[in-house]
Amino acid sequence: MVEELTDLSIEDFETKYLNAEKPVLIKDYAKAWPAMQWTYESLKQRAGHNQVFVRRNTSEECYKTGKKYNIESMKFCDYIENIQAGNKKAYSSYLAVQNMRNALPELQDDIEVPKYIKKLHGGPFLWFAMQGHYEFCHFDPDDNILMVLKGEKRVRLYPAVYLQNLYPNALGSRGRTIQSNVNADNNWKNDFPNFENVKCYECTVKAGDLLYFPAFWWHQVTSVQTTISINIFFGNDGENIYMTKIMNSNQFGSFKYWLLNIIEQNKDHEQFQNVLQHLPDSLKSFLMKQWHEIPTDIQLSQLIQIILHHLKLDCLPAKAKVSKHPPQLKIRGLLWR
Repeated sequence: MVEELTDLSIEDFETKYLNAEKPVLIKDYAKAWPAMQWTYESLKQRAGHNQVFVRRNTSEECYKTGKKYNIESMKFCDYIENIQAGNKKAYSSYLAVQNMRNALPELQDDIEVPKYIKKLHGGPFLWFAMQGHYEFCHFDPDDNILMVLKGEKRVRLYPAVYLQNLYPNALGSRGRTIQSNVNADNNWKNDFPNFENVKCYECTVKAGDLLYFPAFWWHQVTSVQTTISINIFFGNDGENIYMTKIMNSNQFGSFKYWLLNIIEQNKDHEQFQNVLQHLPDSLKSFLMKQWHEIPTDIQLSQLIQIILHHLKLDCLPAKAKVSKHPPQLKIRGLLWR
């Protein structure tokens, strides 16, 4: 089970949890936030006119294993009204990872960045799920804080060291996350026998609670009740502390898989040869964009060797021309996370 506390200092959070790769649940952390007073009607009145992206077909097995779903743009008020009606569309839709600043700016001041976050990677993001929604098991490349504002979520966490036991989807899958082939609710023993050997940390996150879990930890979230929640991606403060932590921990194997997934996303695009020619600069630019981190020369060399080995290359190709700005290594399919 995940350790539960009612209060936690910043110093203890960093020492005992953030740098120790250990999740923790802090009860009632956000209980005084204005967002705790949200109602369906107040949300519709204040921000219902905004367009949001909604995942569709989320009740299908292909969604629950992170393989396939559709995305629809609709007004926020229409999504809420589907939830209120409890109609068929509500049970097969999920409003996920909506950037508060861009998609719902009228609501962003009701959210505070928790005191534990010193360097933001992304967010806050809004998630709004119908009761019973099963979110596919996946991992993110950032440390993560989840806060429930309304409802209740059951969270299963699996440490990064169990990468292959979670049967990750094939390299080249679109989006910023890595999904698991395993539906943890189904009879998986015949098809995914190694999943049985994975240690699971489980907890229930209720309204007002804050859950921290480390980067590259697999997580599967089920909405026990219709739930509104916020998450924020972040990392250690500084220019290289987070990078060093990831590359010297049990998270490194999953980081390599994540990085090679992005390489596979780009490999068949015309621009990729140019990226390879400028890989040291392109990779530094990519890591700065994702994590606001600057790799050391040794770290950069190590990552380049991992990429070359994966591509079965002995060395980087010669530059056809000098580029003032390094060509971008892109995450493709960001709407699909």
